[in-house]
Amino acid sequence: MKRFLYIIIAILALNLTNCTGVPGRNLASDASLVRKGISTKEEVYQLLGKPDQIVKTGSNIEEWYYYEKHKNVWKNLPLIGSHIGTEEIEVLKITFKGDHVIDCIYYVVSRP
Repeated sequence: MKRFLYIIIAILALNLTNCTGVPGRNLASDASLVRKGISTKEEVYQLLGKPDQIVKTGSNIEEWYYYEKHKNVWKNLPLIGSHIGTEEIEVLKITFKGDHVIDCIYYVVSRP
């Protein structure tokens, strides 16, 4: 019985310390690369890549959204992870008028 308990604890510990080794985007620092009134769509595309979402909001106005999701350790637990813990979503919203950046906003949304 003790052996089974040790195996379960080891599996849970390995699951909690799982490291994918794949670095995500750092949208906060990416936002500092975008210059209002100076950066163009082409420059932003070269710096940040293809946006996750594009929204056209009006005459000659376009918003590009970049997202990065982060789950805390508890969200990764099997069976109960969906009921506990939080998930944070980093958002970088870049607004263009014509070809130039007119606004760049970075924010974080936290949800259960």
